Amino acid sequence: MAKEKSKNTVSIGDVFAVCLPDGRYGAIKVADQIDNSYLIITTPYIGTKIPSIEDELLGEILLQNRFFYNNNKALIWVEGKVPKEVIYIGNIPLSGNKRKIICNSFGEKWDNSVGIEVFLEWRWEYDKENFEREIREEEKRISEEHKKLQKPKKMMKDETFWSIISLLNFNDENDEEELLEPAVNALAKMSVKDIKEFEEALSYKLYLLDTKEHAKNIGEYSYDEETQAYFSADLFLYFRCSVIAEGKECFELTIKNPQNMPKDNSFEPLLSLASEAYTKRTGKDFEYITGCDYESFSNVEGWR
Repeated sequence: MAKEKSKNTVSIGDVFAVCLPDGRYGAIKVADQIDNSYLIITTPYIGTKIPSIEDELLGEILLQNRFFYNNNKALIWVEGKVPKEVIYIGNIPLSGNKRKIICNSFGEKWDNSVGIEVFLEWRWEYDKENFEREIREEEKRISEEHKKLQKPKKMMKDETFWSIISLLNFNDENDEEELLEPAVNALAKMSVKDIKEFEEALSYKLYLLDTKEHAKNIGEYSYDEETQAYFSADLFLYFRCSVIAEGKECFELTIKNPQNMPKDNSFEPLLSLASEAYTKRTGKDFEYITGCDYESFSNVEGWR
């Protein structure tokens, strides 16, 4: 099949082939669109040739089971233009049921990494030992880079910080945007300096929770030194977010006693609160580097 040119515009149902790290091809499909954001489905297709639009796998959603995944659908919202490197295959109109797909996973720019999940799942099934080793080595490298003392810059006063956190609108019927909206609106009414100080306070609190003992108490995916089972740095970060989202009392109790970590509970959206408030206030992207890194393993003393 000859390669087709990239599309200048994107429509719901558009299917693209993506180049995978080993030279094979995967395929993604646009499931929804809101302004300049697109909901992308990664399909189960993987092969040495670009698939034809008639391939039945292009109508399916890849199920992920590597590491901590458990039949999770490969869906993500991304922003921006379709990368030039992807190859337009054709359009498969979505049925009524598939047009109702709900996804609360948000990436950033639509780049060449979108659609790589099918390759990662293939490695998990056919090259698991090497795959796990490479991930451990990469996380060790990142940990080594973070082996330095970190110090927070000026932070928002605790009273103000927790008053904003208390505005998180937890409700089973709310989507992510509705959940964050009250807190985002309150922070956006403050100054740019305040928004940066909020992010600084959030980062420092996440940094304080970044310890081995806290990682041992997150539930099913806890850190285990004896078995050396794979431990997800990203998931641990999202679990630490849930501690702060629960409020001041939960945070203080958990800092004192890691066994109070909420079990099997994550809240990734908290990481975007300051960014959304900044964009709402200024119309620009939030570019700010905090004094403390909240990524897992950054708190070297906490992991000794």
